[in-house]
Parts: sequence; C-alpha cells; structure tokens
Amino acid sequence: MVIFRSVLGLAVLLVLTGCSDKPEPKKDYWSNWASYAGSPDSAQYSSLSQINRENVTQLEVAWTFDTGPSAHRATPLVIDEVMYVVANNGVAALRADQGTLLWHAPDVVSQNARGFAYWQNENATDRRLLVVKEPYLLALRADTGALIPSFGNQGRVDLREHLNRAPESIGRVATMTPGRVFENLIIMGSAVGDDTYAGAPGDIRAYDIGSGELVWTFHTIPHPGEFGYDTWPPDAWQTIGAANAWSNMAVDEARGIVYVPTGAPSYHFYGANRKGDNLFSTSLVALDARTGKRLWHFQAVRHDIWDYDLAMGPKLLTVEHDGRSIDAVALAGKHGFLYVFDRVSGEPLFDIADRPVPASDIPGEQAASTQPYPTELPAFARQTLSADDLSPYADEDERTELAARIAAARNEGLFTPPSFRGSVSAPGSRGGAQHGNGAVIPGQGLFYMAVIESPTIPRLEPRLEFSAARYLTMSVDEIYASSCASCHGRDGSGEPPVFPSLHQLSARVTPEEFRDTVSKGRGRMTAYPNLPAAKLTALYDYVSDLPGSASAAVAADTPVTYVSELEPFRSGYHHFFSDNGLVGPPPWSRLMAWDLNSGTILWDKPYGDVIPLVERGITNTGSLFPTNSLSVTAGGLIFSTTNDRKIRAWHTATGEVLWSADLPADPGGIPASYPINGRQFIVATATRGDLSAYGRRGNYAYVAYALPGGEK
Repeated sequence: MVIFRSVLGLAVLLVLTGCSDKPEPKKDYWSNWASYAGSPDSAQYSSLSQINRENVTQLEVAWTFDTGPSAHRATPLVIDEVMYVVANNGVAALRADQGTLLWHAPDVVSQNARGFAYWQNENATDRRLLVVKEPYLLALRADTGALIPSFGNQGRVDLREHLNRAPESIGRVATMTPGRVFENLIIMGSAVGDDTYAGAPGDIRAYDIGSGELVWTFHTIPHPGEFGYDTWPPDAWQTIGAANAWSNMAVDEARGIVYVPTGAPSYHFYGANRKGDNLFSTSLVALDARTGKRLWHFQAVRHDIWDYDLAMGPKLLTVEHDGRSIDAVALAGKHGFLYVFDRVSGEPLFDIADRPVPASDIPGEQAASTQPYPTELPAFARQTLSADDLSPYADEDERTELAARIAAARNEGLFTPPSFRGSVSAPGSRGGAQHGNGAVIPGQGLFYMAVIESPTIPRLEPRLEFSAARYLTMSVDEIYASSCASCHGRDGSGEPPVFPSLHQLSARVTPEEFRDTVSKGRGRMTAYPNLPAAKLTALYDYVSDLPGSASAAVAADTPVTYVSELEPFRSGYHHFFSDNGLVGPPPWSRLMAWDLNSGTILWDKPYGDVIPLVERGITNTGSLFPTNSLSVTAGGLIFSTTNDRKIRAWHTATGEVLWSADLPADPGGIPASYPINGRQFIVATATRGDLSAYGRRGNYAYVAYALPGGEK
C-alpha cells in the first residue's frame, strides 16, 4: 500500500501543473560549470562530448595550481573563462585554460567551504561571488575579490541573526555547501550543530543578493500555527536545534521550485526531548523559491535518532514512466533507500509503504513505530551486519574484537534504535548515499551514484557536563578521557578520516586554531565552551605529546551533571577503521548505475581501492568514505575521484574503467568539466589531505586534464 501522499493545496497544484509545458533549458545549461554541482538542478552533468570513450586514454595534464598548505574540499566554478577556487586560505581567480593566478583575496572563505555561488545582473555590470566565512555570508566582486559594501554590513550578512536565538549564543551556523541562486535571491541552508541537545534551528533562508536583506524563511522546526508543528513538543521551536538544510539543494528554474534536503534534529542519537515525527527533519521539502512557501514534502526518516541526514541532495531529471514523460526529482539516503518523485506534485513514481520498526529500550525515548520503505526500488546498500560478515582482511585480533562487539549489541535491522549496549547500524551514518556522490543524465533518466558501506555500533553513554569551575579541578588527562577519548581514542590515534588522528598535532595546528576549534566546535567536533583558557593550553600540550601521554580514566568521584532529565546521553559514531579496511565485507564503496525509467540497476562495480591493501596486492575493495566524488558527461564517461588518490573515467553503459591517473593528494571536490576556445577540460580537486585516510598528506592542488593540442 502506498503511504505517501503529498500535502498540496489544489490551487497551487493547478498553478504548478499549468507550468508543465515549461521552457527548455538554455542550450549551454549543462555545458558550463557555472553553478555548484555543475548547474542549478544539481545534475553533476556536462553536455560536453569532446572527451569521450574513444579518446579518453589520451588525456594529459593541461595545468596544475598549488592551493597552499591548507586542506579543503571546494569544487571550482568557471565563469567566462575564469575559474574561482579556494586557495591559500582565501579565494583565488585563475585563467581556466592555463591555471595562472589572476587575483587572490585572503581570509574571505571558511576552510571547509565546498564551493561558491555566482550571480550577475542582466547586463553583467554587477558580478558577484557569494561565499561563506563562518558565521557570515559574504558578497565579493567577481573581478577583484573585494567585498561589496552595499551587501549587508560592509559586505557581510550575519547568519546567526533571525534564528529565534540570541546571535551570540550560536557557535556554528553556516553550511559549507554553497547556497542556490534563483533570480535575485541567494537561498541558504544552515549547519548548526546536531551533536548537542540545544542550539539553533537549521532554517532555510533567502536573501536579496543586492542588499543582503532577508526575504523569506522556512522553519525546519515549525513555529505555532505552521504545518508540522504538532509533530514536535509545543516548545520545540524555542529549544530544539538542527534539522539542518546543510547539503546541496536543486532548483527547477522554469517552475521556480527549490528542492531542499534536511538532516536529523539535535540531539541526533537521542530524542526524548523531541517526541514525535519531527517534521521537517530528514525530509525532502519542495518550496516556492520566491516566497519560501511549502509546496510538498516527504519525510524519509521519522524521529531520526540515527543521524541519517539526506546528505547527497536531490537530483532533477526527466524519466519515461508508465508511458508518460515526467519531470522527476530523485533522492538517495544514507540508510540505503532511493526515492523518485514527480517534482511538481510530489507523488512517488515507485511505491513506498509503512513498515513497523523496533522500539527503543532507552528511558524516555519514543522511537517511531513505523518507517517508510520503498517496495519497488531495491535497497542499494547493506542494511544488516552479523559476525559472519566480517572483512576477510581483518587480522585475528580484529575479528575477535569485532565479533564480540556485534554479538553484544542490539541487532534488529535497519532501524535498530541506539542503546546502552550498542546497536548495529548499517549502512551507518557515514554510509549509504553521501554528499556529492550522485550524478544524472537529465534527459535520459539515468542516475549514477557512489555507495558507501560503513557499519557502526553507536552506544549511548552518560553525557558528562562540567562547569568551568569543575574543569579547573580536573587533571588534563581526566579532561582528555572524559571529553576527547571517545572519538579520538585513548592514545589519540582516532578513526581517520572521520575522527582524525591527534598524533603530531602541533605540526599542523597552531595553539590558537586548537583553542578556537575546541571552544566553538567544527564539523562533527562538539564545542566545549566551558573549558578555561589555561586548561585549553594544557590540553593542547597534552594531545601534542600523544601517543606518549597516557590517558587516565575519569576519576571515580567526578560528578555527572545533566542539562536536564531529557538530555542525559551522548554517543560517538564508533566507525570501524584500520589498515585492513572496514568491518564488513568489501567492497566498502561501489559505483552503481540506475535506469530510473524502469527502476532497475544496470551495473554495480567496486569504487576504487584502499592504499595499504593495494600495497599488499589487494585491489577492488572500494575506496573508504569517498565524497564529492563524481560527475558524468555526454561523452559517455563518468569521472570520479576517490581517496586512493586516483581520478578515473568509467564507461557509462558498462562500468568499465577506461582511464585513470594519480592525484597528488586526496580529492576534495566534485570533478568539473568546462570548455574554453573549443577545448574541453576536466579539473580534479586534490586538496583534502588533512582529512585523508591514514593521515597521509600531499601537495594540495587543482589538476586540469585535456586532450593534447586542443583537439576538437
């Protein structure tokens, strides 16, 4: 039985359906890489075909550009033969055919930014880059990189404002994924922390690109009187945070619809303080791009306590379904399910049914009793894990330890709730469909995606909260053991690339950067604002000496203090990681091709390798945790970059690897394709060394490839 029906007013439906004879996209819509993910529809597709299956083996390096010592993961934009990149702790403009520097604007972008948005007026006399420098949205002149004073406050808009919280109380807010430009608006998501119980809401907001004024807001945690308010406790809009729109949005420019994926609410592994389904968390929301009005929505995970954010983002394409040509939106989730909807009405093209799921055994928690399951489209990732599924490359000690952990944990399938004894989670919160790992051929109904297999066993533990005064009485090893060791390990080795190693930290992180990160948080890193400055300095010295330091257990008389009765627990991610790969059977990542006209899988291949295993002669295991990794072209090729430091070209019809080359560092952004003077270029972003598996650094650079001699 189909359970999903979009909630859409009849008048709105008639208006939108009346737009079905929409104008075709401009001829060059997919030929330039002028928007993040290639185009506003987030297709990660290029209509260029000069580089194709017959000549791809002739590709050679056209140019490289050194981005300096700071690792990042930004995908470039190419506008009028100028490429905009993150480099040397700022934004740089390059000649896109040569990789030579035109200008550099320092300190105007966050290090972890994934890219930029670009806007120009009708006669191109006003051309702007919209970038994020936490916690601000900045407008830069595209010809010089200078701030535009007429935008916001001297070129900056404070994204902490208008979130129904005191701005000074918000540590993190700005999503690292660039917003979407629609007409004269920049539509922005949020990335407030979902790893804390309180915090700001992850609202979706649109700003006027000329003035920086706020135009509209969509509340992902509904306010009184708004649709979905009854799926939360009455005061949730004032006390609960996150439900972030942190991933990539897609825009149907002809219809004026923006499709926004959201993530889990705070806290992401325990929700006793947010009883209910929690709309619009972990949902796909279709909004009127001009007003922010909700047109329809689909909630992929109710009352998300697994951190199953819709990380990949939606893809717009056209499919032939039941004898009709339908403009559709496809969405894949971390939990291994793929959904396809009519992008106007929100109706699913393949059935979705409610199924019962396990109940929580944690005091106060009320897990959802049912979850939506696709019944026609098969799951694309492993959703179970047993001791019989362990990696063949794990050594004996690892196998014994992992088998014991699995045996001791709750293990009741995909939606097993987190528990005190640990719960098996597969594909895992770092698995399934992840950011930047999907691409479509828009007019053919073909969808390509990289899939990650990363089972975890999250385990709820008492949440330790200390006041500044209490921290002063604690030894530094007690502070490390209580606040750091659960993620980074007792010896500081971490679980790269999710939890980086702290070994030799002082060689790559200054004391000031350390204090800022610990106090304010960053990415998955929880903020510890109560740590006094003196203890932060001592902690920096302590972790800089790891593994020489020996972390002690928390003293027996250390009190456990809860913020409230509804906020008592926390959990690390507990990813399994070693030189032998991951816990489950390989491949740990795969590249898949779907025909969404029929809903069938065309092929499924291992996606890269693991460097330490390759050194032992073991290949076809799949790379570990690839993200921002692929795009597809009209030349019949998929270009991918994986953290075995390779760029590859795959045959779209068969999945055969036709060409590959080494990269100087781990990749950070989506491979981009663009034309200049009749020559097609492919650029790879090899800039993610600080986040690389096994802590292997490299020479961070953008690397552009082309056919020799400007072949046409």
